[in-house]
Amino acid sequence: MGDVMTSSKRPLSRRSILRGTVAGVAATAAASVPARAATLLAPSLIFRQDAVTIEVWDQQQSDKSILDAYNQALADFQKANPNITVKVTTFPYAQYRDKLLAAVQGGAAPDIMALDEVWTPEFGASGTIQPLDDMIATSSAIKPDLFFQGAWDTNKYQDKTWGIPLNFDVWEQLYLNADAFTAAGLDPENPPKTWDDWLAAAETLTKAPSQFGIGIIGHKGEETVVMLNSLMYSNGGAVMDDTGKVVMNSPENVETLRFFQSLAKFAPEGVANADEASNAAAFTAGQVTMVLDGSWQQDTFSKDAKFAWRIAVPPAPSEESFVGALGGWNYAISQSSQAPDAAFKLIEYLSTNKDVQMTINSLTPALKAAGEEFTKQKRKQPEVILETLNSGRPRPISPVYPQVSSAEQDMVQAIWSGTSVEDALAAAQTAIEDLVK
Repeated sequence: MGDVMTSSKRPLSRRSILRGTVAGVAATAAASVPARAATLLAPSLIFRQDAVTIEVWDQQQSDKSILDAYNQALADFQKANPNITVKVTTFPYAQYRDKLLAAVQGGAAPDIMALDEVWTPEFGASGTIQPLDDMIATSSAIKPDLFFQGAWDTNKYQDKTWGIPLNFDVWEQLYLNADAFTAAGLDPENPPKTWDDWLAAAETLTKAPSQFGIGIIGHKGEETVVMLNSLMYSNGGAVMDDTGKVVMNSPENVETLRFFQSLAKFAPEGVANADEASNAAAFTAGQVTMVLDGSWQQDTFSKDAKFAWRIAVPPAPSEESFVGALGGWNYAISQSSQAPDAAFKLIEYLSTNKDVQMTINSLTPALKAAGEEFTKQKRKQPEVILETLNSGRPRPISPVYPQVSSAEQDMVQAIWSGTSVEDALAAAQTAIEDLVK
């Protein structure tokens, strides 16, 4: 499920491309104002007038065939709405953003697009997607309290709601090798709960060069940022506060990064290049005895690990509680859609029907009823996962998030290269302030 948590880094020119589509999108929308206005005045008319085709684009979440899952889930919708034809296209995650930007630029955006939560404000600020507040206000199906709060909040930007949650997850849970814990005289049923206890356990479990206490993700990539943000959040820190002010260079974040450095002392060499996949492989091989990762890795660990393993809520500083960093996907409606009411009707069906949510997701459904059942059916220690999900907090909600993430990645690489925590944080603060101006 690494896909749900990551967001491809793009240079500023990508943002310019997205902003450059606004004029074209606006022109397309203006040309269809009479028809759309009539639709908005009488939403039910669209279903009695000419047949419409709604195009849906989504990313391929995992090995599960999402396209087949959609086709299965849409059978009832098509029967109930014979004059709405739904066409679903899925793309591998690595290709999806580029395909979407090209379609928007070329005036061929799909009616409904699944957006990484960290793209949602970017697409909203550019005028590529339309706010859904009026539709939500009159919907009998979509109510905010039906969804996990953290997932719903990722759609809010500048007092508008730009999407409806599809799925979400959180970085992270603490995975531990129960056999290694027992062999080292530690109780796997009583995992570390504070940062001090965590460091002590990591030291006890380290028997270099064959075994290390922890696997650390530290490469230049989004996984590093999401994991690090969760540690910052748990220590009362942040990248930006609720008003959008950059607060990167704070005492809380200095403390967090120093702890991160201390933890990395008990990890294998090469932390600066270690990614999620290499850490997962090191864990299943028994090289590292603890690792931070999301619930999606349970599928891999259940298949590949030859030892007993468990999960726990990650430790937090004394007197604090763990707060995870969220990732996930939202449904949005293109500004250029010629049938926004039909598109919203389809989103209502896809996002609020529990059975449909269970079918089309290989990630945790954002609909609470579906997400709770999904977790209990498909995950080990579901109570731990649900606790971390409910504590989750979105990454910075900003139209320049990809560039903000890049600045954080540069900060971490600088620290691995010997830059002091204070200097690295100060540089990141300046870089992010320049981006958000």
